[in-house]
Amino acid sequence: MNYEKMKSVGLAVLVAISIILTLSIWNYQPNYEAIKKDNIHEVSSISETKEASHLIKPSKVLFHKENENYGSTRDLETDEIMKEIQTWTFTNTVNVSTRFTTAKGLDELLHGHNRLELVFPAFVPFYTMNTITTFEDDSVPNAVFDRMVITDVDTKEKRMTVYFVSTKERLVFKSVAVSPNLSSFKKQFIKEAEKWEPYALYSIGRNKKLFLPEKQPVLSSYKYLPDEIDTKDFRDLLFSDPSLVKKGLKTNGEEYTDGSTLMKVDYKTRMISYVNPAKESEIDNPGSLHDLLDKSIKFINEHSGWTDQYRLFEASPGSSKVSYRLFKNGLPVFNDQRTPEDHSTASDSSMAEIVQIWGQDKVYKYSRPYFTLDISLPSEEEEVTLPDSASVLKQVKKLDNFEPEQLEDIVVGYELLPDPQSSKVLVLEPAWFYKYGGRWQHLSFTEKTGGSVHGLE
Repeated sequence: MNYEKMKSVGLAVLVAISIILTLSIWNYQPNYEAIKKDNIHEVSSISETKEASHLIKPSKVLFHKENENYGSTRDLETDEIMKEIQTWTFTNTVNVSTRFTTAKGLDELLHGHNRLELVFPAFVPFYTMNTITTFEDDSVPNAVFDRMVITDVDTKEKRMTVYFVSTKERLVFKSVAVSPNLSSFKKQFIKEAEKWEPYALYSIGRNKKLFLPEKQPVLSSYKYLPDEIDTKDFRDLLFSDPSLVKKGLKTNGEEYTDGSTLMKVDYKTRMISYVNPAKESEIDNPGSLHDLLDKSIKFINEHSGWTDQYRLFEASPGSSKVSYRLFKNGLPVFNDQRTPEDHSTASDSSMAEIVQIWGQDKVYKYSRPYFTLDISLPSEEEEVTLPDSASVLKQVKKLDNFEPEQLEDIVVGYELLPDPQSSKVLVLEPAWFYKYGGRWQHLSFTEKTGGSVHGLE
């Protein structure tokens, strides 16, 4: 065999080896253990996530000018004001409560001449506010507020004075706010505020003052075909291991449990109620309000559970409960579809609420609707004219054993009700509501002395 033949044979051998190796790679199947589909916990989402700036808003803004008062609850004003506040920088925030120890002094601060007052429905911690806007101070006050008062607007210096007030604890903090857009802010929300709706001042009891619309509110009623969310989505997202969850059918509902936690589904109210009994002993030690709000927002964001336009509505220091309420056109929505026995449990929510009660690190109770109001029936909209605020206050005072000190607030809102002609349709009816003794109630006008009311949460 000469040299050329040896080269040809060697080349042929190399080609054959290459072909064998290629075929072995193509046909190789690793001996991995088969992955069972049942072992996969596929986590989806319910709707969307939201930040604190989208959930914490004033329920109304008031402008006080001498003996005249103007106000607005419209999203146009409240949303734009909060957007502006996000661009502000606060400095020199100090406690000035000792300057306002009398009711008269505090009243002058809140409602004096040329003041823009932001009224929040729940107490807001400074630490939470610091996530929405910017405080340049070395330390943010460890306190809460439910009013912001804006005054002394200086467009040349691009700064203004802002007071943060806790009406319950009678705490007042003074701060200087710097804004790059102060000229446009002053034009839109101070100079133009007189175009808002005129508000009347009512003195209740010794120190309570309410500002309510002077004219009769004219609002539209709405009808919706609710879009229901598959309750299995909540099961898969709320339980750590859905494969261990067992389902049981109940009258007008169903239950899911993994042996330690329970989720109830109510077909009638279209609500779910999740409870973790192991955390019940921890609810008397709620921690700071800032931590509570932070946990509550993160918890719902984890399953993208913000469905409709919800806002922070109930939160206070020393409580483990936080409530986010449905709003429509800047007005709160109330509902009462529970039995009298349910009212004894403050943690139970309504069809217009998302309620959480927390232990130290995990939620103890979580109640909410499992539907959205995305599908509206525009042809069914009707205009409703409500009584004026003077008539409302007169009617409230007719309540049996009425005590002025127990009356906390009065608002225009919507009542969420099932349509009497179709159980599949929900109706938003304009109405007056008032908070008395810590509970919101719907006001019905009747000829009967003592009024006709029912509790709302």
